[in-house]
Order: sequence, then structure tokens, then C-alpha cells
Amino acid sequence: MIAFSLFLAACSSDDNNNAYVPPVGTPSNDTYVTGKVEGADFSSIIFGVSAANCQKIGSGDDQIVTILGSDMAANSITISLYGPITARDYTVNAGTNSFLNYSPGSGGVAFATTADCTGASGTITVTHVDDSKVEGTFSFTGVDTEDCAGGSKTITQGTFRGTYQ
Repeated sequence: MIAFSLFLAACSSDDNNNAYVPPVGTPSNDTYVTGKVEGADFSSIIFGVSAANCQKIGSGDDQIVTILGSDMAANSITISLYGPITARDYTVNAGTNSFLNYSPGSGGVAFATTADCTGASGTITVTHVDDSKVEGTFSFTGVDTEDCAGGSKTITQGTFRGTYQ
């Protein structure tokens, strides 16, 4: 009798507690940005949900793909590719249309490869691109966009995936 009661209790339906929860570390929308900012971990994957988005506009020589990821402190990294997007290395600096940017959540200045200052440069390596997504790695030194003497930030071990909306 006790075993039968336990069986019935275990089989009761409770739809409110059966909601799917993605595993921690898996972005729900497949778009993410990770890396190290001055050696500190940066990740747009927060409690298994990605705080990143990807936009693709245009085509061919006029195509722009932008991936923006934010972490829990509202710091953000932007990766922007311009031109025909193919699997290859992109050098980015003040003389290129593609760029990399780090913006602190506390506000103030951004640190970008577009700064027309000595030392502002980086690399984006696209390892995969198709009709639905782009992914790869990046690293860069961004210089204070308001004042070349205002400092720099070094971002290393960057990875990204942008799933087109």
C-alpha cells in the first residue's frame, strides 16, 4: 500500500516545475563574446544566457557584421567586420574599416583600434562563416579614443560567434 502511494505521488503532473533550463555556460542564442581584458576574464555568457547580439547588413563589398557582447558589469566588446566576410585574418587599425572596441561599464572613454594613436591595432581571425553565422578569434590593444595619452587596454584570447538574426 505504501509503495503504491509513493508511485502515485511520483507520477503526479506538475507542469510548472518542468520548464527547460539550459545548462550553465551554454548561450541560449548562440551569439557570444569572450576574452581577457588586461588579464581579467570577460564573458557575455551570464548564467547560461548570452548578453550578446549580432547584426548583418548589406552584402559583398558593402557588408557589415557587428557582434556586441556585454558582461555582468556592463563592460562591452564590439567586433565589426566590413567588406566581403570570408574565413581569413583581418588586421584592424585606424586605417581599416573593420574595428574592435572595448567600453567600460562605468562609462567614460572607449578603447578602440580606430583611435588614430600609436599602438591601436588588433587582429580578427574568422574561422567559420556561412549564411547563418560567423565565428572566430580576436585580440587587440585599444587606445583611449578621446586622448592618445589617456591609456590603453589589451584584450587577449578573444573568441566570438555571431548568429545572424
